[in-house]
Amino acid sequence: MNSQPDIGKTDPYAELPALTGLRGFAALWVLLYHVWAMSGAPALRMPGVDFLRGSAFLSLGWAGVDLFFCLSAFLLVLPYARWRYSGARRPDSGRYLMRRALRIYPAYLFQLAVLLAFAAFGIGRMPGLSELVAHLFMWFYLGWTWVAPMLGVWFTLPIEFAFYLMLPFLAPLLDRRRWTWLLSGALATSIAYRYFAFIAYSGEPVSTLVIVIERLPGRIDQFVIGMLAGAAFVAAGLRGWRPRRPGLWLCAGLAGLMLTCATLLFVGDAYWGGHPLLFIWHALFSISLVPVLLACAWAAPSAMAMLANRPMRHLGDISFGVYLWHMPVVLALLPLLPQTWSPVARFWALLGLVLPASLLIAHISYRFIERPFLNRKPKHLS
Repeated sequence: MNSQPDIGKTDPYAELPALTGLRGFAALWVLLYHVWAMSGAPALRMPGVDFLRGSAFLSLGWAGVDLFFCLSAFLLVLPYARWRYSGARRPDSGRYLMRRALRIYPAYLFQLAVLLAFAAFGIGRMPGLSELVAHLFMWFYLGWTWVAPMLGVWFTLPIEFAFYLMLPFLAPLLDRRRWTWLLSGALATSIAYRYFAFIAYSGEPVSTLVIVIERLPGRIDQFVIGMLAGAAFVAAGLRGWRPRRPGLWLCAGLAGLMLTCATLLFVGDAYWGGHPLLFIWHALFSISLVPVLLACAWAAPSAMAMLANRPMRHLGDISFGVYLWHMPVVLALLPLLPQTWSPVARFWALLGLVLPASLLIAHISYRFIERPFLNRKPKHLS
């Protein structure tokens, strides 16, 4: 038996170390993807060996956002699952939403202020008044007049925050007699939205399709899948059930993720041309991720060894800062690299500069901006 507490049965708000590390991995994966793409998307090779089959792992780094979304839903639903399954007190929705805002807004507003300060000195574009108001409310690519975020990675923030708003209304559907309806509704909503959005914008470039299709209605399936995984974890803990070999769950999940990713790579450019995977891939990825999340929550020894070590847990703590700051660092350092260098050389040089710089800035953000707000919150909703 592992000393890791069973959150489903005892304290539903204690940290799950391997999941903290997994959040750090997600941020690192996104960083690696952007460094790889901005350096020319090179095919990295070792002597005589194609490294990661044409850098497939790096080319799919945007899926770190999928991991973020599903993991976030898994963790946030835990107190609501305790309420539904054990008669625990229902979480206060007002306090919950305020704490979610405090988790995102301080770091985001600080970064916005820094970028505006640079823009005032001619580094970057200064948004107009209406754009600035939209940025204050993270109103990106919504409504009739789209406002593009000053920083591309901000596009995911309103998607995440919209789920925060929906969670208290979805939580009552965690009832054992209703969860199938919740899952079916989420899958149907996501598929229908993605299909009709694709039809409506099929003549537009891929960049526009991404903006339209990847909004929340098209991602609600993976949030709900994460919710149900968290609810299953709580329900199993309340019944005293735990797999004897949670490491097998981890292996099964990783195998499923690799198969799902390989299928997407096989489809290639046809994906954005309306391939069936366009409408179901996020759901498939999230379903494959569920055994990984559960194995980490159950403290599988292999998951603990890979993800619950001190460096990975710290990376998980500062993951939001890594996500926010790595792209400004990339954009600042990329022009310093000689154009005559090969894409491979540019990748390794850029990675060597961006990774430590991003980690340092993220640590400062966590230490002096994020954690002071987090420390004000009760432990059970931190």
